[in-house]
Amino acid sequence: MFCAFRGLSPALFGTTGAVSSRSAKNRCVAREHRCHRATQSMRMPAMRLAGSTISWLGLFSLTACVLLAQNAAPAGPVASVNPLIGTGTGPGDTINLFPGPTMPFGMVQLSPDTESHGYGYHYSQLTIQGFSMTHMSGPGCPNEGDVFFTATTGPVKTQVADFQSPYLHSEEAASPGYYRVHLVRWNVDTELSATDRTGIAQFTFPADQPANILLPISHTLNHTTGAYVRVVGDREVEGYVENQAFCGSQQTYKVYFDMTFNRPFTSFGTWSGAPYGGPGTLTAGSRTATQDSHDQWIGAYATWPSEAHPQIITAKIGISYVDPAGARANLSVESAGKDFSAIRHTAEEAWAKALSVIDISGGTADERTVFYTTLYHSLMMPSIFSDDDGRYLGFDGQIHQIAAGHLVYANYSGWDIYRSEMPLVAMVDPQRMQDMAQSIVLMYQQGGWIDRWPQINLYTNVMAGSPLTVVLATAWLDGLHGFDMDAAWKGMLLDATQAPPPGKPYQGEEGIDWINKIHYVPNDKVKYGSVSQIQEDAVAYASLYRLAVNLGKTDDAKMLYDRALDVRNVFDPEDRFFRPRDADGQWVPNFNPSQDGHGFIEGSGWHYQWFAPADLAWLVSAVGPDLFNQRLSQFFSYKQPGWYGQYYNPYNETDLEVPFEFNFSGQPWQTQRFVRRVLTENYTNTPDGIPGNDDCGEMSSWAVLSMMGIYSVDPASLAYELVSPMFPKIVIHLSAPYRGKTFTIETSPNPETNQYIQDVQLNGHGYQRNWISFSDIANGGRLRFALGSNSNDAWGSAADDAPPSLSNAQP
Repeated sequence: MFCAFRGLSPALFGTTGAVSSRSAKNRCVAREHRCHRATQSMRMPAMRLAGSTISWLGLFSLTACVLLAQNAAPAGPVASVNPLIGTGTGPGDTINLFPGPTMPFGMVQLSPDTESHGYGYHYSQLTIQGFSMTHMSGPGCPNEGDVFFTATTGPVKTQVADFQSPYLHSEEAASPGYYRVHLVRWNVDTELSATDRTGIAQFTFPADQPANILLPISHTLNHTTGAYVRVVGDREVEGYVENQAFCGSQQTYKVYFDMTFNRPFTSFGTWSGAPYGGPGTLTAGSRTATQDSHDQWIGAYATWPSEAHPQIITAKIGISYVDPAGARANLSVESAGKDFSAIRHTAEEAWAKALSVIDISGGTADERTVFYTTLYHSLMMPSIFSDDDGRYLGFDGQIHQIAAGHLVYANYSGWDIYRSEMPLVAMVDPQRMQDMAQSIVLMYQQGGWIDRWPQINLYTNVMAGSPLTVVLATAWLDGLHGFDMDAAWKGMLLDATQAPPPGKPYQGEEGIDWINKIHYVPNDKVKYGSVSQIQEDAVAYASLYRLAVNLGKTDDAKMLYDRALDVRNVFDPEDRFFRPRDADGQWVPNFNPSQDGHGFIEGSGWHYQWFAPADLAWLVSAVGPDLFNQRLSQFFSYKQPGWYGQYYNPYNETDLEVPFEFNFSGQPWQTQRFVRRVLTENYTNTPDGIPGNDDCGEMSSWAVLSMMGIYSVDPASLAYELVSPMFPKIVIHLSAPYRGKTFTIETSPNPETNQYIQDVQLNGHGYQRNWISFSDIANGGRLRFALGSNSNDAWGSAADDAPPSLSNAQP
């Protein structure tokens, strides 16, 4: 095995790992410079390898490189992760995960960009524009891509607006904390790794060519409004880039950076010009350039003279959202004195620890890859926002300090992640979850409101409902009390009952004044998803009701319980669908439940037919059990997955919980059947192996929980519905403040071919209910499934076996 193959997972879509021999040689050099030194006088005749002609290294050098490659190979769960899953199939495609390195929940998410505007990386695009320090994991809108840089060879003058390069997937590798690619146009090997707040790029340049590192700092994936770059001495470049928040927001944020090199450059310069992305004017020896409008385009470069042998240039980049000093300090603390190998090793160790919180046994290689890759994608966001010294930029625009031992987090895809990603994080990383909860509280204390989808320190007001209320309530009810509940309660109750003051950057719940007046959101007054707005609000009200009961707030509990029932006001008892109605109480005529939109956000009346997760006992009764099950079965009667108006949509959050609803309607074997179908059809070891946007870990976390055989339709209820696990043994390692040490899930043999539950035991005792409580997990124990190839219509199907609903808990 040649060192060209190191880091290349055998699961990467069936590739053999064969790469060009030129790259094999250069990567050995990149991995350990002494490997190159030892080979200069030990060349051997050209030979053939994988269809490519190479000049072989001397045997001594080759052996050393192979040993280094073997030492670098990931092991354990890290070896099962394939970061190229979910990187999509083409531009405009909504599957938009990135393959580059990051730490668990890291501030830096360093990755290649295959486009100049959009999501960042698409597997089918075979040209790399360059590399940038910030990304979000599948959010569904063009975003970030800040602090952009790349490497080239030859004269810089012609490269200011033309620095992209083709690449080959056979010369690309990705694993947690590591990414490698060969830039074909420039004949440059690139390796990336990251710490929490810094990135490192190691470039191996070919012999006899000047080596350049370009910083086209105006290049982002969204809408750059300003930038500044300064060349400092002969080893450093610093500056900032100002970009707009995602999904059409006009608000802007700044990312400060400090980039240092392992060797002094001999020439440098800057460029500026218009239009954006145009050729610009190159000024050799210039140390500064400033962009103060979107129409401008600036950047800087550094050059090293050609050498007779391949040369390695390493760039370390620190970032901060606070100020330049923060970027420098982050770089100094996290990366100073560490070479590429050390940083990569630390990143892999961090991921090994994070992923090993769940141990799985058995399953095929592809199933293990899908599981650990979805777990990997579930542990990326929200992302660290505070600097190493604890400073961070608050929602009031001021610099604040977090207490030592704690972190501030940003980028909460609220409408998505409240469903399964945040409950999963609460389960597997409770200490971090408490800091995430406190970060939401700080948003309220500093900015005045809790947003639905905050990015950086900005209110974006994207999507619907009060999803972060559900997150806070779930965390507290899970037993995670390491955040300020007094302040959290005030913020959550304010959002649930009042409209924000005029002139503020936050919107609160859409139509809240109408909810207070007529107890639903009227379609003729609120045009965007009037029905799904109140459905989402009801989830938050129910979560707050349960929290109020826990906190002993009796009067608030009664009020919030009644508000949670407001969702019933948009349920038509005649056709038994949720549907839009106007302020005068009339149902909107010509309602078509298969029509996208029409009162619903990113979905149809069929998708939202099932969306009363906190009170499914009522919904089953209101529709009628027979009709409910008939419609629900029909909902899954599609021949192949797709975005259909009348069928289950596995590509979006609007109906993620629906496969589990048979557990509430007396047919849990149907849940077992359809959950397994969704996992098999939509979660695969391929570039499109995650359905739709991953939405910052939501779609991935759905798969993690489902493959383990547990899922919570209503997280704040603390009930986890049971389905058949995918693996014979799963061990969840628990940590404080949970009482248990491990929660083990086991099955009878061959769960991959036996999808139906025959019997369940919890801690050695027969168990008939089709759900367990979160306390059953948190206290530790053992859950065992007996599985079969045919359904057992008796297990878990009685009325008393169903999970709890709001209707069962009237105050």
